[in-house]
Amino acid sequence: MEPRIKEHDDVALESSQVQSLRQELGLLKDQLTRQNIRAEQLAQAYRLELDNLVAERTKELQSANLNLRMQIAERRKAEQQLYFEAHHDALTKLPNRAMFSDRLGYAIRHLKRHPNQRFAVLFIDLDRFKMINDTLGHHVGDLFLVEIANRLSACVRDNDVLARLGGDEFVVLLDTLTSDDVEEVATRIIASIAKPYVIEANTLYSNASIGIALCTSNYINADEILRDADAAMYQAKSLGRGRYVFFDESMREQLIATMTLEQELRLALTESQFELHYQKISDLHSNEIIGFEALLRWNHPSKGLLTPSEFLVLAEETGIILSIETWVIEEVSRQIDTWLGHHEYQNVFIAINLSGKHLTQVSQLNHLISLIDQQCFEPQRLILEFKEAAFSNHNDLALKGLRKLKATGVRLALDDYASGVSSFSLIHNYPFEFIKLDRVFINSLQKSSKNIPLVKALHDLGEQYGYRLVAEGIESEEVLNKLHSAGCDFGQGYHISKPKKFHTNKLTNQDQSCA
Repeated sequence: MEPRIKEHDDVALESSQVQSLRQELGLLKDQLTRQNIRAEQLAQAYRLELDNLVAERTKELQSANLNLRMQIAERRKAEQQLYFEAHHDALTKLPNRAMFSDRLGYAIRHLKRHPNQRFAVLFIDLDRFKMINDTLGHHVGDLFLVEIANRLSACVRDNDVLARLGGDEFVVLLDTLTSDDVEEVATRIIASIAKPYVIEANTLYSNASIGIALCTSNYINADEILRDADAAMYQAKSLGRGRYVFFDESMREQLIATMTLEQELRLALTESQFELHYQKISDLHSNEIIGFEALLRWNHPSKGLLTPSEFLVLAEETGIILSIETWVIEEVSRQIDTWLGHHEYQNVFIAINLSGKHLTQVSQLNHLISLIDQQCFEPQRLILEFKEAAFSNHNDLALKGLRKLKATGVRLALDDYASGVSSFSLIHNYPFEFIKLDRVFINSLQKSSKNIPLVKALHDLGEQYGYRLVAEGIESEEVLNKLHSAGCDFGQGYHISKPKKFHTNKLTNQDQSCA
């Protein structure tokens, strides 16, 4: 029995152990399940956190990328704006000189590869723009230029290049020309510009002067073509404005000659090459000398003695005339000073002809008045002569300038009257004490007496309006007698006296005579 009982106990023990192991395994399994669940929960949490981090980082990267793209776009836009501003005119938005020169340079290179192609450059300058700007102000002037740009744009073709060089200067590159394209476009531009402008209740008028240079393979760069078109434009202006002129080689020669003359003019001032010759002005009734007109001469080192007709226009255009006339006033002052002790000349006056720029440029007018005040002579001994052309523009401004000059004590004269279409208003509205009849008008009396009644009428009006009549260019006794009979007060000319050069250091009886 004992073995069987023992065997039964062993089985029971073994069963109990198995049961215990199963319980432990169950507990371990439950623990492992819980751990797996926890691990899965942690993994899910980590994945969610990672997804959130990835999403957040992706969003940040997307935002940074968008911001970078916006910065790149803004920079590209700024670069485009800078390029546009560097190559376009700020006012009219047209291409500027830099861009036009670039396009023109390309056209020259294209022409060398394709000789049969034809191009042309039109250089356009506006008439009366300065007057509009000075009279109505820069705002109206700017609006006027914008309207000009619009009209020019309507006149050129789509493949042409229209640019503004600055001020009132515009240029056009006419591309791929046929036979009559250039003249057709130029004519269209002139007609369009000539139409009236209504700007802020002001009706304005202008004209275009156009110089045309046909592009050939001989040109090396854009500057050469612009130079020649510019020269042709000045030729157009000199022929009467409102027209076009084609460039030819003679213009280049003339341009070089003009540049050389300008350089020589500036040198003449520094090297004292100018001198004054004095022509007597006589009382036609008593034959007494009442004064002199100081006539400017240029003692050119190679060309000899030059009269103002050979250089005065250029001096006016370049502004050198103002410096020359400053020298003239100072020289006249020295001359009057030498006559103080000379009985014959101590009371005579000296007349000088001045540029109209003195009347319309405030700074120059003030300089002139200051210069007169600084001189040693009595102001009434100086007569300032102005040609009628000085009053063709800025009449009111010129009249104010005359009155300021008269207030200094000098006397005023209207020169070259009756040389063309003379204004009667200049006689009775302006403070002139002398009206000088043009020499061409006086010379006409040699052949005919039909203008004598006009001389008499002008003399009679002088008694009413307070001026004296002076005849220039009296070349014969016959003309002198006719003027005397018509009542003309004073006169000058070769028949009375040829111009003489006086020495400012002393007065001698051997004054040089100059024909």
